Amino acid sequence: MTLLAKRLLIQYRDFMLRRLSPEAPPFRLWVDISSRCNLKCKACPQRMLSKNQRRDMDPAILDSLVGQIPQLAPVEVNLFHRGEPLMHEELGQWIRRFRQAGALVRLHTNASLITRQKALELVTARPEIITCSVDSLNPEAYAVARPGADLTETLAGVEHLLAARKATGEKQPKISLLLMGEHPWGDPEQARLDRLRQKGLDRAIKRNPHNWGGSVGKVQKDKAVSTCTFPWYGLAVLSDGCVTACPQDFFGQITLGWADEKSLLEIWRDRPIRSLRKAHAGKQPENYVICSECDRIRRSTFLGAPTEHLKNFLAESILTKLGTH
Repeated sequence: MTLLAKRLLIQYRDFMLRRLSPEAPPFRLWVDISSRCNLKCKACPQRMLSKNQRRDMDPAILDSLVGQIPQLAPVEVNLFHRGEPLMHEELGQWIRRFRQAGALVRLHTNASLITRQKALELVTARPEIITCSVDSLNPEAYAVARPGADLTETLAGVEHLLAARKATGEKQPKISLLLMGEHPWGDPEQARLDRLRQKGLDRAIKRNPHNWGGSVGKVQKDKAVSTCTFPWYGLAVLSDGCVTACPQDFFGQITLGWADEKSLLEIWRDRPIRSLRKAHAGKQPENYVICSECDRIRRSTFLGAPTEHLKNFLAESILTKLGTH
């Protein structure tokens, strides 16, 4: 059994036993390298951020996080969160640094800023996965979901990525397309997807949008609550250094600590997150507004994890990497 497989089993055991002090450190980090964005999508609360929250992460914090990777490895770093990571001018450099430190790096982009040059920069930095979130392959639906963006230009960006990877002769990074919610689907949409697949697209993922802890939608509170997995396997570091347990906490309302004051391991073992785990273990999230208004803990689960996310977690975190780590 590989080190990664052993680690994931320990992580899952910590969750199933509802340990307030898990044996394993966090496996997945969200590093909000830039909370700036070039779009104002209707389903994303980024547009609600105040001006002082729209910023690039301090290089000193990024440098500190890179230095902590060996203590956390194997660990996945999502080098994105509230904004568009391509807004950060040194994104490629930081992908390389996190990977060199031992992290598995994933990137999520709206793909609207990907030029041929930027595609080559991203591909040669060699993150494990790049997910291009386009919401819809229908031009009209896309324009409504992503005001100011053009589907043709965005798909050209995806094709730039695929062409750059082909030119390197490598299979990494894996390149995925993310479609959100229900949108018109017919022959033109299928043709656009088929074209990308012919050019090497690895996966097309369909996902239901969530409500970002109540920020962009109400929750049906008559549905049964399940135990949230996030406090047992991840941390999110916002662009200002605020550390929270969950990327759904878009505005950092559950502050567990600050990345410029404590290490992630200290925060992972500290009282605030232990209290959060205790609340979720008892299925009593009402003391945390973000949690009580979140729709994720009211979705169907399998083996304790949200069903629709478990499939992607297995595909992206296990099936693609167990043979190489």
